[in-house]
Amino acid sequence: MVFSFNQQEYRLSRGIPAELAGYQIPGGDASAISNEHLKLLVQKLDADASKVYYSVYLVDKKTTIRAKEETPFFKAYFALQHDQNLEVAEVGKMLIKEGQFNIIYSPTTEITSHYDGVRENIVLSIEYDLPLLEEWAIYFPLLAGFLEKVKSGEPAVLVPRPEWITKEIQEFIYKMLHISLDDGAKQKYFVQLVRSLLFHLLNQAVQQQPASNYNHYEMDRIQAAREMIRKNIRYHFVIREIAQKIGMNEFKLKNAFRELFGIGVYEYLRSERMQVARQLLEEPGRSIKEIASMIGYRSVNSFIKAFKQMFGVTPGDFRKKR
Repeated sequence: MVFSFNQQEYRLSRGIPAELAGYQIPGGDASAISNEHLKLLVQKLDADASKVYYSVYLVDKKTTIRAKEETPFFKAYFALQHDQNLEVAEVGKMLIKEGQFNIIYSPTTEITSHYDGVRENIVLSIEYDLPLLEEWAIYFPLLAGFLEKVKSGEPAVLVPRPEWITKEIQEFIYKMLHISLDDGAKQKYFVQLVRSLLFHLLNQAVQQQPASNYNHYEMDRIQAAREMIRKNIRYHFVIREIAQKIGMNEFKLKNAFRELFGIGVYEYLRSERMQVARQLLEEPGRSIKEIASMIGYRSVNSFIKAFKQMFGVTPGDFRKKR
């Protein structure tokens, strides 16, 4: 693909500038463009016949970027960070706001993107395999009509106005962008995530459920909070402390955590502790007092009480039954 910026043409290369290194996701074929005012990272991940593209644009001035390629443009397009003001050849002008998506087809790839000087823009796009889309078309008449235009070579969009990304869709996107594709099982799981996401996109296009209240950055921060708890179950975090570490408002963190995971921060910590405690109780040689200490309880009685509340038996009785 050829990109035009300030009347000069650029092609993606393997060198990743330092400013973009922190944006890279696990796996994928990474390439970049770098000049004084633009840093562009593109990562491509294969999901069987479908392809996933994760793109980060760092732009420090109001500008226009054009992208051309000698193939049709046929993608599910997600604006993860900041609004995307586009002109798609034969489709026309499109505004996809942060937190929205659409599926777009144009017989030619010629995309003009307008940026208002906001530094960070993040886009996810997915080329779904046509046979896979046809499998779902029998269940979603909206998709069937869209595919008829695609097959006849007419420009088309799945929905007249972009739809909102729901928290379910965000969860799938988060998992897709954070899974390490270092073995066959994880690669297979990645393919399933990409395909499952398609169902949620189509379902959202039909049902128009409420949008998620959280953007891409906030979703990352909330997930980071959960990982922080998972990796430090011995430590009793104060919510204010977690909020400061992840860079999020304390009130928003509490509400977002419960909305996304169906459980409060402290309840989640207790649940994680109990799951670890149960695993440790199945191992011989550790005393209940030692296990209580390992998962962050200073009082053995408090640990026994919490364990019984969750599993209905004391740690001692649980161990006897193993």
